[in-house]
This record gives sequence, C-alpha cells and structure tokens, in this order.
Amino acid sequence: MTQIRNRAGTVLFTSNDEDVVSALEHAAEEGIDLSGAVLDEMDLSGANIEEARLTGASFRRAHLEGANLEEADLSTADFSGAWLAGANLEEANLTGANLEGASLEDANFEEADLHHANLAGARAQGANFEESVLAGANLSGLQCEGGNFEESDLAGAGLRGARLSRANMEKCNLRGADLSRAELAEANLEKAHLDDANLEGAELRMANVEKASLRGARLAGADLTAANFERADLTGADLTGARTAGTNFEDARGTDFRF
Repeated sequence: MTQIRNRAGTVLFTSNDEDVVSALEHAAEEGIDLSGAVLDEMDLSGANIEEARLTGASFRRAHLEGANLEEADLSTADFSGAWLAGANLEEANLTGANLEGASLEDANFEEADLHHANLAGARAQGANFEESVLAGANLSGLQCEGGNFEESDLAGAGLRGARLSRANMEKCNLRGADLSRAELAEANLEKAHLDDANLEGAELRMANVEKASLRGARLAGADLTAANFERADLTGADLTGARTAGTNFEDARGTDFRF
C-alpha cells in the first residue's frame, strides 16, 4: 500500500500499489486532487501523470526524467534542483512554479504557462518552449543553448546573464525584458519584439535580428559583431559603445539611434 501525503502529514491518496509511480498514475487517472503533495527526492522517472492535479506540490531534487506531465496543473509547484531531462510538460500549468537549478535538458514546454515562474540557473539545453508563456518569469543565468522559444511570450522576463547562443527566438515577445549580459551569439531573433528591452553588454555576435523591433532598446556596450539587423526597427535605440564590426544595418529604421 502506498500513501501520498502533504507536508502536514495529511493523506491525500491511498493506493494498493507498491510504488509511488503507479500510485501517482492511478491518482491522475482518477482525477484526484494532490495539491500540496510532498514528493521530494523520489524517483518518478518515466511516470505518466498527464492532467494530474498537483498545485503547490513539492518535487525538490526529485527524478522525473522522461516523465509525461502534459496538461498537468503544477502551478506554484517546487521543482528546485529536480531532474526533468526529456520530460513532457506540453500545455502544463506552471504559473509561479519554482524550477531554480533544475535539469531541463531536451524537455518539452510547448504552450506551457510559466508566467512568473522561477527558472534561475536551470540547465535547459535543447529544451522546447515554443509558444509558451514566460511573461515576468525569472530566467537569470538560464543555460538554454540551442533551445527553441519560437513565438513564446517573454515580456518583462528577467534573462540577465542567460546563455542562449544558437537559440531560436523567432517572433518572440521580449518587450521590456532584461537581457543584459545575456549570451545570444548566433541566436535567431528574426521578427522578435524587443521594444524597451535591456540588452546592455549582451553578446549578439552573428545573431540574426532581421525585421525585429527594437524601439527604445538599450544595447550600450553590446557585442553586435557580424550580426544581421537588416530591416530592423531601431528607432530610439541606444547603441553607445556597441561593437558593430561587420554588422549589417541594411534598410534598418531609426537613423537616430545612438552609437
């Protein structure tokens, strides 16, 4: 028999299964509310808990590699230090969730809701965030080289010092985002919205920023070497001290931007 409890010790679900994974899977199938469940440091690798109700649950340092959490309600859940490499969190609700320092390599967050979530220092190389909502999220120091953020909403997100080289951020909403000192070498920012974004000291060597909107953006001290800003809108942008050797500004708007 397996019992799933919350931090106060209250039993949320009792199963005849001998292992936690099977118990969780049955609870998810039955639509049991497991809000506040404590699953810290447990091995839940490969678990299929699609549509599970786990609001505020704690998965600290738990193993969820290859797990399926599609459409699960994980709002305010704690995944700090957890391992979710290759996990599927498509369309999951992760509003306000804590994934600080988590291992998210190759995980799928397509169309997931992560607004105001904390992903600071998470390792997410190759992860997929396509069309996800990350507005107001903390992604400072995120390691997501080669990740996919196409058409995701990162408005007002904190990405200071994030490692996003070779990432696909086409058509992203990055209005007002903090990308200061972020690594964006060879990243694809085509048609991205970066109005009023902070890119001071950011590295955009050989990045593709074609047709992007950077109205009022701050790029002081940024490395734009060999980057492509063709047909970008730089109206009111500040490029004071930016490195622009080999940068392509062909047909870029905003001839008043400051070098």
